[in-house]
Amino acid sequence: AVVSTQSTGVERKLVPERTIKFNTKAVNSFRPSTVSQKQLYTTRAQKEEKLAAKRIRLDKATVESMILKAFKKNQYISQKNLISITGQPEAYLKEFLSEMCVYNTKAPHKNTWELKPEYRHYESSASKEMETD
Repeated sequence: AVVSTQSTGVERKLVPERTIKFNTKAVNSFRPSTVSQKQLYTTRAQKEEKLAAKRIRLDKATVESMILKAFKKNQYISQKNLISITGQPEAYLKEFLSEMCVYNTKAPHKNTWELKPEYRHYESSASKEMETD
């Protein structure tokens, strides 16, 4: 009798098409995170730099003089520029701006601040008052 080495159709169906493989090694799986490793481990020096970068409120007279100096150079200044010039917090600076300045909402100087007329010639009026006294 001759034995054939080819398998028949029935024998092929007994062998499963897919097999399960088990991992013997540990699999590295990384979870996505919103915080990077560098952000987790901030040094004390970095924390101190952040605190130094925070804006600290100065006294009223100092802030007013800084605003007036800024308006000597330019008649119209945006709020963002005033914050960078004075180094004051936005809410604190806005108190001074609403008191001392007018906010322009129309072109050509839209979204900028301008000194009120009574503050425009601050130094010259102060020097005139001293001369008359």
